[in-house]
Amino acid sequence: PAERDQRRRVARVLGYRGTPTAGPTEAFDHDLAHHRNLVRSIHERVYFRPLLDALANADRLAPGAAPALASFGFTDAERARQAVRELTRGLTRSSRMMRQLLPLLLDWLARSPDPDGGLLGLRKLASGDQRAMELANAFRDRPDVARNLCEALGTGQLFGDILVENPDLIVRLADPARLRTLDRDGLIESSGRALAWRPDAAECQRALRRWRDRHLLGVAARDVFGVDDVAGIGADLTALAEAVLERAVRTLEPRIPFAVVALGRFAGGELSYPSDLDVVFVHEAATPADHAEALRLAGGVLRFVGGATPVQRIWSVDTNLRPEGRDGALTRTLDGYATYFARWADVWERQAMARARPVAGDPELGARFADVVADAVWGRPFTAEDEREVRRLKARVERERIPPGEDREFHLKLGPGALADVEWTTQLLQLRTGTPGPGTAAALDALERAGAIDGEDADVLREAYTFCGATRNRWFIVGASPRSVDALPTRADDLARLARSLGTTPTRLRDDYRRVTRRARRVVERLFYAVP
Repeated sequence: PAERDQRRRVARVLGYRGTPTAGPTEAFDHDLAHHRNLVRSIHERVYFRPLLDALANADRLAPGAAPALASFGFTDAERARQAVRELTRGLTRSSRMMRQLLPLLLDWLARSPDPDGGLLGLRKLASGDQRAMELANAFRDRPDVARNLCEALGTGQLFGDILVENPDLIVRLADPARLRTLDRDGLIESSGRALAWRPDAAECQRALRRWRDRHLLGVAARDVFGVDDVAGIGADLTALAEAVLERAVRTLEPRIPFAVVALGRFAGGELSYPSDLDVVFVHEAATPADHAEALRLAGGVLRFVGGATPVQRIWSVDTNLRPEGRDGALTRTLDGYATYFARWADVWERQAMARARPVAGDPELGARFADVVADAVWGRPFTAEDEREVRRLKARVERERIPPGEDREFHLKLGPGALADVEWTTQLLQLRTGTPGPGTAAALDALERAGAIDGEDADVLREAYTFCGATRNRWFIVGASPRSVDALPTRADDLARLARSLGTTPTRLRDDYRRVTRRARRVVERLFYAVP
């Protein structure tokens, strides 16, 4: 027990009476510490040290090393041996320190979802004498740095990729408070310092991508360490994306009023790691030259943020929700939007604009655009025919959007009762009752306060939305590959790593998915599809 009086009672029951210099509690604590050190020493000598010698000193893997590695969760024994040898070989001070620390590091890695990936990430971070020494010194001075680094590296490749380029961030892993995301204004100021004195747009783009990665590491680390929940992660990613767009607009030096408006989950402050940035552009123009400038700015933002190649990409940007979709103008004037919404806007366009929110560029223009959108979306009734059209669109999405090869039964985004079901149901209730709300979670709160949804139904939808969002976020970190993260993994080893990262088992993870989505689907069928 941690409480001193309780420990004193335990000590007396165990026969400790104390001495002239120490009471029963102190004597008990002394023996307990001695026992822990003894067990640790035996554990290291009997189990870790022979394994370390077998890995580091033999030209080939010793016969007994593979089973021992398997018991730690390492599945590729030969690669693990090579990684250990690279970490500990030589006579340098860093290699000696690594030999001393490695038993503890192996233990921490064994507790992570992917010990093999964590060990390889550790070897990559320690490549080179200078890096190895800095890493060993950090481990010696702050054991909590080593423990948290092992957990992060063993969770997903994302951490290793960012830390290789930014090794100064390793020591911050010991203190999640040092990884907090700044507010929007602070992020914009920070990004400005990162881009200062860059000679050209290409250099600015590379600097902004690295700046984004450094902050993304903090968001992901707080996620994995359990410091922030899915709502906090969404808010931080949204603030980071807004700062990226604002910095892109400022770098292009607009000569006319120009604004970027967020839609969808971006507008609602609920971004996830794999989310695109759904945006539209608005500008003011009086001459043909002004219109040309607007196109330069819109295209420039897309190229600067979206990149010409995946390597250059800072964030994926999607403009397909603009009026007329892919066939529509990339940017319009304020009057152009007002005219279009009044005369030609379809139901899906009204639905898309329900959460429109200016996030970058000219704030005054953005505010006037928000007024135009509010009038178009909430200024007239949402009819029964409009509701039928929304249901037809949703049914089409369910038929066509899940790509071949993805598990329809366990699809976190488009499966029955999953993210899209909750989002569409919430939006339909908002439009039906004229209840604005920035994001799905906030909108459910507003609908419940307005009496538009029963509290129990709202809780069911919230649970499914939170569960699927958090699981999808973690699969993005754990997966670290181009494969889709929109469905639970079908491969057994992938599912096991994901479940372990979430503190559960593969069977329970699937059972929990079925439980929360089946309950949510029943609510969706009743409230969205009007099924009795």
